Amino acid sequence: MKTAIANTLLVFVLVLACLLSLEGLTRLFLDDGMLYELEMWRYARDVKVRDPQPELGHRHRPNAEARLMGVDVRTDSRGFRSPELDKRAAPGVARIAFAGDSITLGWGVAEQETFARQILDALARTGRKVDGFNLGVGNHNTLQELTLFRDVGAAMKPDIVVLSYFINDAEPIPRYPRTIWLHEHSAAWIVVNYRVDALLRRLGEAPDWKRYYRELYDDKAAGWAATRQALGGFAATARELGARLLVFNIPELRELKPYPFADITAKVRAEVEALGVSFVDLLPAVEELDPASLWVTVPDPHPNAKAAAAFAKAMLPGITAELDRLCREQRKGC
Repeated sequence: MKTAIANTLLVFVLVLACLLSLEGLTRLFLDDGMLYELEMWRYARDVKVRDPQPELGHRHRPNAEARLMGVDVRTDSRGFRSPELDKRAAPGVARIAFAGDSITLGWGVAEQETFARQILDALARTGRKVDGFNLGVGNHNTLQELTLFRDVGAAMKPDIVVLSYFINDAEPIPRYPRTIWLHEHSAAWIVVNYRVDALLRRLGEAPDWKRYYRELYDDKAAGWAATRQALGGFAATARELGARLLVFNIPELRELKPYPFADITAKVRAEVEALGVSFVDLLPAVEELDPASLWVTVPDPHPNAKAAAAFAKAMLPGITAELDRLCREQRKGC
């Protein structure tokens, strides 16, 4: 009996030692501050917080700070990745709200290099009276973006709402499984789970990225139905605020020419334009460039600062046209 207990205890100690060693080796050799899965883990742990609203699920913590993918990420008192603003814009100032997901947030991009900041800075350099805020939150779909905008963005009374649409915005609301201790505290656990999922995709047990995106836009897909309703909700909310909504389509950067999702872009365009809302596809801004040159890292195809600059340049004409209208009609943004 004593021998069995001793052997069990020995096995337990050896397993624990192996796990601790794996954790130590992961942090020592893999955790260089640029490993996508570990940086997303830190983002979820240090910047995000769960929200009880079922149409929101998660949002940013107010006044959060973290270093992610080699850049500092901070939020203001409302959870925006932008400088603190008064609730009301100053007289004559046109306010721009930027809504979207991790691309709008500027994943892997310094705050001053996000396309939201680049647009505001470019307008200010030309003498335009503007301010704005960045509502982007990683892993939000269009319904979550609308819920967040209605919850905190609308109260800021924007004059222009810039909604950045990405192909995965038709995903259903994420599931939030019960958190286990390892998921909160173990870098090795995060890496192993991510790599197993990647292996299953390569072996065909999970859909590859192209098939996955296409399945989101099946006419019977619940996520696409919710997205269509959310686009209508954005248009209606903007009208209620007296704001102008502009939708910009961000291309998937892994393949650009020929672009494999032109039909999906056309499908989204039709929905947006049927609402009487401007839709601009940003693919022409980057399609002649090497795709990998636009990524945050080679395994992570989020748009980097170079891509953000190209997008900002392509977005400026549409936003400037709205500012011209505001200037004529309300003496704002002149």
